[in-house]
Amino acid sequence: METGKLKSLFTEKTAKQTQMTEFRPGQLINGKIIKLYPEHIAEVLIGSQKVVAQLEVPLSANERYWFQVQPGEGKIHLKLISSSANEKDQHGSMTRILSELGLQPTKENLDLVRFFIKEQLPVNGELLKLSSEWLKTVESRTAGQDAIKMLLTRGMPVTKTVFEALYTTTKEQSLVMLMEQLGKSLEAAEETETVASLKKLLDEMLPANRNSSSAAVLNHLASIWLGSNGKRSEAALDLLQQYGAIPVKSSENNVLQQLVSILQNLDGTEENLPEGWRFVKTVLTLIEKGNGASARQLMASFSPKTPFSVDVVADSLAFIFDRTNGKDTNLQTGLLAFKQLLSHSNVSDSLPLLLAGEADWGQAGLKLLEAAGKQQQASIGALHAQLVAEAAVHAEPALALQEEGISLLSDTKIKGFLSALGLSFEHHLSEVLKGGEQGKVQVPDTLKSLTLRLLHEDPPLAVKEAAEPLVNKLTGFQLLSQESGPIQQLVVQVPFIQGGKTSELSMQWSGKRTENGKIDADFCRVLFYLNLQHLDDIIIDMQVQNRVMSIQVFNDHPELKKLAEQMTPVLKKKLTKLNYQLSAVHFHMPGQGKAERTERSLAKLYEQNEYNGVDIKI
Repeated sequence: METGKLKSLFTEKTAKQTQMTEFRPGQLINGKIIKLYPEHIAEVLIGSQKVVAQLEVPLSANERYWFQVQPGEGKIHLKLISSSANEKDQHGSMTRILSELGLQPTKENLDLVRFFIKEQLPVNGELLKLSSEWLKTVESRTAGQDAIKMLLTRGMPVTKTVFEALYTTTKEQSLVMLMEQLGKSLEAAEETETVASLKKLLDEMLPANRNSSSAAVLNHLASIWLGSNGKRSEAALDLLQQYGAIPVKSSENNVLQQLVSILQNLDGTEENLPEGWRFVKTVLTLIEKGNGASARQLMASFSPKTPFSVDVVADSLAFIFDRTNGKDTNLQTGLLAFKQLLSHSNVSDSLPLLLAGEADWGQAGLKLLEAAGKQQQASIGALHAQLVAEAAVHAEPALALQEEGISLLSDTKIKGFLSALGLSFEHHLSEVLKGGEQGKVQVPDTLKSLTLRLLHEDPPLAVKEAAEPLVNKLTGFQLLSQESGPIQQLVVQVPFIQGGKTSELSMQWSGKRTENGKIDADFCRVLFYLNLQHLDDIIIDMQVQNRVMSIQVFNDHPELKKLAEQMTPVLKKKLTKLNYQLSAVHFHMPGQGKAERTERSLAKLYEQNEYNGVDIKI
């Protein structure tokens, strides 16, 4: 090849590759010689990118070497450091590389160099030193290395702040868990305006933290206790006492007597009681005064869900007051009738008004939900465990994809949650600051903005330690949610209640935006990752082309395909209503053991989306 043509080729290819990757003097790269040209010019494969470079010495084609980028104008100059082709000499090669960079050949540094070799990442002495220091500060070196890889492949700033954000995101540390930890730390914090706003927002964003969810668990147990007799009733009462919903740790008779006494001593507050309690108090008052006929008439006019014998209940209730007047009657029969009256009066959802109080009742429900989520039921007996599981189901919405059911994650819930996270905080802030000081009040209160404000107020150490990882997690989502050429990417986690505990769905959306800046729902790709109680890790790859959808499901469960096939017609019907067509659902078994899928699952999900022509690679 003529020298002029060679220089033209070199200049043309160098211009293209410079736009793709910036090579800096002193940088170390591991490359394979693809093709040799005259004058020590070669085409080198570095990672997945081919470059044309000027070599200092002649080398062999199809061999891999370590190079150091040298200063030079217009051309990429590569200085040979060592050969990495021979496996036996690899340890010596890495030792020489570390020596060249002024680093000690410790086990950690050698492992770090192996990581850069394996991932084909360019590295220099400064980056290697920074990486070594950063990895010393994290719990998981694997997750830390994943963060370094993403930082480099996505062209992000090489700073500790960016590393910590990506590490917190790639490490399978739940967003929900970080939010819950912050909420718990705020309970003991001084009630400032920021703390109050943050508490309110967290309570709105986390469904498992709401009083309604925790109360539903206890209400179900209370209805079992009041609505039945025998072992189920005894176990339900025991659970209510064990978790602090009913503070008196005593027999059922004592608890019922306490309720009778409380109702008798309520003076002039009946109008503040729910209808069921007013009904029970009126019946007791009539029985106590000997007006059994009026009590029977009142009970007969009451319309409970299930009928009961008015005469038997009225006669039995009289035993309670007969014993009070010194007569030796069957108190047990009277209290059982009172319990039956409570059950038919539907007061199970308002027991805290007379017993534990709203605050203690809510805390008891959260404790029970936590026990259900951690599957601690085995330590409390089979019947107790069964009741805990039953109660937990009542705290979650109906299962998705039922014919007339309510989805676990509606579009309204997802949009509301994403908006509350504050992933556009910096954009809103920059727009506001353009308008001057008067515009600052326009920045919306979101999870990120409030948490950052909290950190600036110098909170207690426990609050600071809970807030910083959450900010890192949110920043990590922002860093991973960016444009690559014409492709827009969004990475986020969304919570939902499953099996009585709050789980979360990790989602990565990739696609183009329409001309008006909105998401193009006709052509996109969405990956979902979640960990389920019985299926463990599951990844769903959903691709949409011209509103035709194909789905790939990755999971190790051998019966998943068989179990899911019965739901496919329902899925097709639901998608048709949304003007989508389901082309196919395929199931794959990766065959990996649990030990191999722990921390790397999310990291693989969040790997770089490279734009290349018209393809989207994930």
